[in-house]
Amino acid sequence: MSLIGALTTGQSALATAQASIQVIGNNISNAGNANYSEETTQVTEATDQQIQPGVYVGTGVDLTGIQRQVDDALDSRLNSSTSDSQAAQTTEQWLTQVQSTFNALNSGSLSSSMSSFFNSWSTLANSPQDAGQRAVVIQQGQALAQQFSSTQQQLVGLSSSVATDLGTQVQQADTLASQIASLNGQVAASSAGGAGGSNSLLDQRDAAISQLSNLMKVNTQKQPDGSINVYVGSQPLVVGTVSNGVSLKNQDVNGVTTPTVVFTSNSGAMPISGSGQLGAMSDMQARISGVVDQLDSLAHNVISQVNQVYSSGQGLQGFTSVTAANTVIDTTQPLDSSAAGLTFAPTNGSFVVHVTDPTSGATTSTLVQVNLTGSASDTTLDSLTSSLNAISGVSATDVGGKLKITSTDSSQQITFSQDSSGTLAALGVNTFFTGTDASDMGINSTVSSNPQLLAAAQNGDAGDNQTAVAISNLATQPIATLNGQSLNDSYQSMINGVSTQLATATSDATAAQSIQQTLQAQRDSVSGVSMDDEAIQLMKQQQAYQGAAQLINVVNTLMQTVIGLATTVA
Repeated sequence: MSLIGALTTGQSALATAQASIQVIGNNISNAGNANYSEETTQVTEATDQQIQPGVYVGTGVDLTGIQRQVDDALDSRLNSSTSDSQAAQTTEQWLTQVQSTFNALNSGSLSSSMSSFFNSWSTLANSPQDAGQRAVVIQQGQALAQQFSSTQQQLVGLSSSVATDLGTQVQQADTLASQIASLNGQVAASSAGGAGGSNSLLDQRDAAISQLSNLMKVNTQKQPDGSINVYVGSQPLVVGTVSNGVSLKNQDVNGVTTPTVVFTSNSGAMPISGSGQLGAMSDMQARISGVVDQLDSLAHNVISQVNQVYSSGQGLQGFTSVTAANTVIDTTQPLDSSAAGLTFAPTNGSFVVHVTDPTSGATTSTLVQVNLTGSASDTTLDSLTSSLNAISGVSATDVGGKLKITSTDSSQQITFSQDSSGTLAALGVNTFFTGTDASDMGINSTVSSNPQLLAAAQNGDAGDNQTAVAISNLATQPIATLNGQSLNDSYQSMINGVSTQLATATSDATAAQSIQQTLQAQRDSVSGVSMDDEAIQLMKQQQAYQGAAQLINVVNTLMQTVIGLATTVA
């Protein structure tokens, strides 16, 4: 034992206290940094020195490391809960916009437009010859068609916005994956030759993994060299210093081309369903597509049901010439075949053609058979044209695949009735609506340009209202193609489906956020900086530093005394 030994002991104590004060200062500086993990100095007692047999004396303290206060298991659970919370919140955000598209509680909603349209037919039924009410029916039909189109455009616009955001987030995920791979290399280099590493690099890497967890759920595995491998599901995204990349690729999903999140390295689909913002947005594209399909189905059935009833009706005057709105692709093929290309396929049945002389009131009626039984003699557009041409006073031609029916005598008018085959509606002859779904739904220009042609009657009498009554009742009648639902029920089912999804997403978001906040609080208690604790540690280290300095001062005085004694003796 010597004064030199005591001086060395004091020096180690002074250096350790100084390092501890610097660490505390770093903690205080980063108290507001959410990506920072509290650091503490790790010290051990220096190896004792034997001063005589069986007697050992301490030699001070060794600074063995500066360690972050982290709980890897807790951080993993927090990242997972962050992914769940972001997925639920993103789903809730977009579903809220989908719901608002329908404006279900507003007067300008699709629901109110449907009600106004069918109510206008009911009002017309009370005064079928009222020119003003006929104009109202046409206006309400145009408004309904516009509402369907506008709603679909808004939904398609939302889907486009989701796709844009998805692309942006995919780029961010790819950048983060590359950043993690780069930091892996830096961490491995900083820890070469020892178990430690740069704490700031570790914090940066943890922050990048946390940000990546906002976008997708990931799993991590630490490696012996200090790097971390990152997996999405069981598939590797980052291995050491290599990132397999994140990108978008258009892939066929159930027959629909869909932007899909894939690994850049092999174009394999990334398992992110319901995981983070990317998973939620990918799922949202499918959800919005489903709502668009329901909307199109509803519009398709409104067009089909109204036209089937309407096409057998008559207006206050007949046609001298009428051209079908729909095109037959192959006029030699049965009208119900795919080769014919009609969206609304007719069935086996018949319809009646009436030729009337308005002056005399004389009418001739002819039954036109439509044979669609799967036989060689099935009705084609060509054969139907021939059948119509055989009717006295009627001329039928094929104009680019569209059937045109004309009166051979301009003083005579043509009307239709009793179409049990749906052929007139399928071809677009004497129809109210045009189009096939919400994207192209409109009003037949023949009717909109001449309200006198609006078919409110069913027996040809100007005062008859049977067609108007039948159409006004369509909103509440069960429809086979809607699985027995009415048009109103189908609309309500669509709205209820969106509302239910939104309610579930809101509940999930609340629950996930609560879990995340709980885990974040636990993480903060482990890794966060407490200013009170730092103040206590600062005072403790200040005293230790002052004590070590006092020790060195005492030893210095003693050494001066010894030196003085040695000089005197000499």
